[in-house]
Amino acid sequence: MIRKLALKSADSSGGSLVVVPDFVRRIDKVESFVKTKMTMMQVHVDAVDKKIESEVRGLRRELSDKIEENAGEVNHRFEKLDSKSEMLEKKLGEFGAMEFLSKEDL
Repeated sequence: MIRKLALKSADSSGGSLVVVPDFVRRIDKVESFVKTKMTMMQVHVDAVDKKIESEVRGLRRELSDKIEENAGEVNHRFEKLDSKSEMLEKKLGEFGAMEFLSKEDL
């Protein structure tokens, strides 16, 4: 890759490029180094990705368990609220059925 760039730049400038074996060896070393580092980085990225997926999966499971745990309590509170509202409706109905004295009676 680097050789191609060097050759293209020499061709475009009109000059001739004398390739020194040491130069080619250094370019090969750099290319090899870059490939090795990229591979190592990809391995690390994959490991971090798997760890994140594992953590997210665990958090989802934990959240789902807590929701299920609290669902029973929430349902119980709704039932209590429902019974209280029914009792309140009954009392309001009784209160409305009561006869009060009018102004003329006072």
